[in-house]
Amino acid sequence: MTIHLIDVSAYLHRSMHVVYGDRAATVEATDTGFIDHAAIMLANTMVKLSIRRMAVVCDSTLPSPRCSIYPGYKAGRKPHTPVFAAQAPCFFDALRDLSVNVFDEPGYEADDLIASLAGQDADTGYIIVSHDKDLLALVDDEKCISVYNPVTDKYLREKDVAEKFGVRPSQLYDYTGLVGDTADGIPGVDGIGHKTATKLLHEFDNLDRLYADTAKLRAAVSNKQYESLLANMGNAFMSRDLARPILCDNILLTGHGDLATPESDFVRGATLMTRRS
Repeated sequence: MTIHLIDVSAYLHRSMHVVYGDRAATVEATDTGFIDHAAIMLANTMVKLSIRRMAVVCDSTLPSPRCSIYPGYKAGRKPHTPVFAAQAPCFFDALRDLSVNVFDEPGYEADDLIASLAGQDADTGYIIVSHDKDLLALVDDEKCISVYNPVTDKYLREKDVAEKFGVRPSQLYDYTGLVGDTADGIPGVDGIGHKTATKLLHEFDNLDRLYADTAKLRAAVSNKQYESLLANMGNAFMSRDLARPILCDNILLTGHGDLATPESDFVRGATLMTRRS
């Protein structure tokens, strides 16, 4: 059995960009255009992948606990527009009316919830549907966890992640600890880029071993990089913690939202969304 875990927040944000472009902030809160578009995108994905069991996850509207660890975390993100704030809940309600498991927990991001759900049942395969690179850290061939990117129409397994980043999926949090993530406001270590980070992780495997052997570390990098790594050790471990998922223990996959993916269901879903606006 395979369960698809769908990052529906990504569908909504992508639909906002496609439907409204730069004028999203001025669109009336009652407009339903972007959720209708998101419903069509989701329906197309379900038909394309022949999805039978699924759960969708969405970001909480409340701040993540990560913000208290590092105030700069996602500080550059714009607040939700009025139309998004008003209509996104309608999208989730319509999915629930179609007996889809919708997971949203206060303070948890979609990544956190997907990480909490993936692998709950050892006899089940999980396909994460998202273009968010952070979720690639969850890819695990042994546990039958893979990622499908709906933008590139590609499945990603361990070898694909290794080819893309130069490190194993399980090393991606340590990788972010070193290089940071400008999109999420994660600082990383100043002066350490992709090439040096992959070299260090090949040699040391993870941050803990890297900082446990400073003599070997000194020989592996330039003097300037060595000084930066030592000066920013706190930032490196904090950045890794910011990248790691915060697991939610009180969510369980039950029922699996069995859907036969008839397109009529999603036409009905789009109608429900419109009526609730």
